[in-house]
Amino acid sequence: MRLFQKYSIFICLSVLMLIIFTAADSYAFLTITITPGRLDRYKIITPHSVRAGKNFTVKIIALDDFGNIITNFAAKNIGSDIMVKYGRHLGRKISLPASEFKNGKVKFNISYKKEGRIFVESSFEGVNGKSAPIKIYPGSFNSLKIKSPSEVTAGKPFDVKVYAEDQYGNPVDIPSNSIIKVFLTGDNFKVHPRILPPQSIKNGFGSYNFISDRSGMSQLNFEIQHDGKNPVFSSKNIKINPAGLYKFHISLNVSHISAGKPFMIKLVPVDMYGNVIQHISNIKGAVKLSLISNSGIERSSIINFKDFVNGVALIKTIFNKIGTFSIHAKPIGNIINQKIKHNSSKIKNIIPPNSLLLSK
Repeated sequence: MRLFQKYSIFICLSVLMLIIFTAADSYAFLTITITPGRLDRYKIITPHSVRAGKNFTVKIIALDDFGNIITNFAAKNIGSDIMVKYGRHLGRKISLPASEFKNGKVKFNISYKKEGRIFVESSFEGVNGKSAPIKIYPGSFNSLKIKSPSEVTAGKPFDVKVYAEDQYGNPVDIPSNSIIKVFLTGDNFKVHPRILPPQSIKNGFGSYNFISDRSGMSQLNFEIQHDGKNPVFSSKNIKINPAGLYKFHISLNVSHISAGKPFMIKLVPVDMYGNVIQHISNIKGAVKLSLISNSGIERSSIINFKDFVNGVALIKTIFNKIGTFSIHAKPIGNIINQKIKHNSSKIKNIIPPNSLLLSK
């Protein structure tokens, strides 16, 4: 019975309060605005990867202790600058005015030319922020640098290194459907190999052994054929020296002549590839020149190598005996074999002769 009375009293009071509030002409309430707290950290948003040299957007957001965006960041820091660093070793810097922040956020564009992993960092009043790593990947193939020796020997392999790069010097691979042709400057110069597979250049680097049997001053050229283009990249000058002495070429200014009349004999030293040994005058040695008939040696003389001029010796001769004669040239002396034979096959001691007919 008492429990029923208690509930009756509670209901009556509730109805009475409802009537009082409903009958009132007006009522009052309070509002409160909660603003962001002090600067605690920066959130830096960047792309995961970007091509070297290409602009990309960086977004920085100022946050308080609870992760709220500090929308009034610009107003609170008028006249102040935020330091932004970026790069592989954070060597690049820009000063960003706080006034650039709009509702606590700012966007700006930067670029980086070197491949690798970089970061973006910001700092202001002892508060720092750091982005996730950004992978800078190289651009497309742009150039080929060639490192070659300045001096080589005909017939001997020589080592060449190449470096494929984008426009900023980052190592790149050459497109797999390219054709790489190699040639030496000069009409008669030939080099082996002549065609290289593009896959031979990996991570921007390739190493090769080339060989040429032609002596002289030349340049090694790489022609890259791709997408209808064929740029050519050249090495520095390469001096290709002849190989060792192989034989002498003998020539005459006449094929027959009257006895007692002068004629010229021309001697030219060559290596096994036919290259003229122009520096023979710098080598100690001599060649024996002989006129031979069916009866044997009719006349002989010794010509020192120092008498050659640019690899050519001209010998003026007069002979009175008529008939057909063979002219032979033979290197003499052990020093010749030691000094000239380097990097070459054995010297031919018996040089194929040239013949001359003397008549009355």
